[in-house]
Amino acid sequence: MNNDKQFPMDTHIAALIKSETCEHCIFNAGRTYMIPEYQRDYSWGEKEIERFMDSIKKAVNGEQVFMGTVQFDLEGEEYHVIDGQQRMTTFLLLFSVIDENCILDNNIKIKIKNFNSNNKKLEEALAGKAESEEDNRYLQNKNLIKSFIDEIKAEPAEIIKDIKNNIYFVELITKDIPLPSVVGIFNTINTTGLDLNCADMFKLQYYEYLKAVDSNGDWMHKISELYEEANQADGCEMSDILDVYKHCIAAKNKWSFEMLSKSSEVFFSEVFEKQKDCDKEILSFCEFERLVKLYIDFYGKYTYLRSNDMTKHLIDPIDAFAMDLIGMTRYGRYWTLQIVSAYFDTEPDKMKKYANALHTAAEISKYFIVCSVNYDRAINPVNTFVCNEVLPALTDKKDVIGIIQNAVKEAPYEWERDNETKFCGRIKNNLMENGKRAHIVCVLSALMTETADGSFDCKDVSDKFFAWKNFKYDNEHIYARKLFAKEEIPKEEQAEYNGIGNLTVLERKINRGIGDMEVEEKAEKYDRSNFKIVKNLISDIKNNNYKWDIEAVRKRAKEQEKMLCEFLFSNNRQTGGA
Repeated sequence: MNNDKQFPMDTHIAALIKSETCEHCIFNAGRTYMIPEYQRDYSWGEKEIERFMDSIKKAVNGEQVFMGTVQFDLEGEEYHVIDGQQRMTTFLLLFSVIDENCILDNNIKIKIKNFNSNNKKLEEALAGKAESEEDNRYLQNKNLIKSFIDEIKAEPAEIIKDIKNNIYFVELITKDIPLPSVVGIFNTINTTGLDLNCADMFKLQYYEYLKAVDSNGDWMHKISELYEEANQADGCEMSDILDVYKHCIAAKNKWSFEMLSKSSEVFFSEVFEKQKDCDKEILSFCEFERLVKLYIDFYGKYTYLRSNDMTKHLIDPIDAFAMDLIGMTRYGRYWTLQIVSAYFDTEPDKMKKYANALHTAAEISKYFIVCSVNYDRAINPVNTFVCNEVLPALTDKKDVIGIIQNAVKEAPYEWERDNETKFCGRIKNNLMENGKRAHIVCVLSALMTETADGSFDCKDVSDKFFAWKNFKYDNEHIYARKLFAKEEIPKEEQAEYNGIGNLTVLERKINRGIGDMEVEEKAEKYDRSNFKIVKNLISDIKNNNYKWDIEAVRKRAKEQEKMLCEFLFSNNRQTGGA
């Protein structure tokens, strides 16, 4: 082993099996290999087996074949496989095809410990005891390998000899360095295998941290169980849970946006460093476990699946779509706030807790909507407000709703007019100058119309407005934009025709078919729409005798303005109840 403290690793060329031409070999009689819990399961399929066997055929034909880098971390007497699991497992399957007892030179048996969570299936496949390929990838691949071996016109002893002499690797062994650094070395050398994301790296860093706090705890098993529980839940990704965890930690420690704005990978790396010099525990396992289980239950069951058990408890019907409303603004990074709110809420009744959290998220969505419409980009005062006032209010049990409602009415900048005045001007004139702004306003208007009487199916509405891949829609000019010039409409009136009075959401398949038709012709096509706001529009057009002029636009703009402003700026909005 290299004794240089800066490089505690040994790197050399290694054969697979001990040979006269190579000093080092991977399948060494003195080694016990272990696949760590954080590694993913054996996953090679037919394509990978075919490539693997192509390399074996080349070796049998006398070619020198380099089969990549393998990396091990030596812990005591065990070699933990960091990179090479797929290839090593496949070689074992290959040798079991040639010799079912997996016997190599001098009757030396390869020793495997806890090879992975499917160890029994592997052992059965190696020993020829597995009866069915169903749910046993090892046996599936063993049978594939057998079909390729049958094509090679060579005796088993010759095949093993050629593998011994013609196949080689670069072997890298680390020792006495932190696990995240070990995997960091792997990522630097090889980016095609494990492909660690932030969730994978956090798992290793968290394990190292918890092990240092309590060396007797079965931490990797406990962390892995939480990861598996999240992976099995509908709509849950551990990377998303970590995004929420990041906001919870920032809230609890009252950290600024400068810290919160960092990527989750950078954020947690810095938190683990901060923890070393901090007396209080930042990364409690109990708190992390509580968050994971809360997320799975709240987001997975009630937000992602839109359970009716949840919707009947809502304070306001629109609360069901709080996360989606936040997501369509310029401040989508704060979709996490509904979970953060529930995490810090001490309400014992689960449904009330979730309803409170959704209502809080819906209130903050109003602030984000107004600021997204009033400004053409995300602005720093909004991020500062969230970090300095909203998050601390959640942890300190302050009146977060009141804080948000006051902020909605006030302009972020002291020299600006109040938010409501500016918002009304934005939506009535030239709203379509900015696509993001128009999308936010038109969707909000349509969503409010859809849920106005409280008699709606939550999942259906969610799919209609927020499942974009399955239900595409556009912002439609009721009086077609191309007719502006043709009819010689004055510029100041064109601005109003580009405002909310002349705009609506409309299914793309309908919108593309009507083009620049006159309003009377369009009204007939609108009847195919599934949006309530379009159905209402047909009635407005008919009541106006199919004449859609500037007065009709102004009348509708006034109605839309009233509805939107009541929702966004009034603290006492009347709701229908879901």
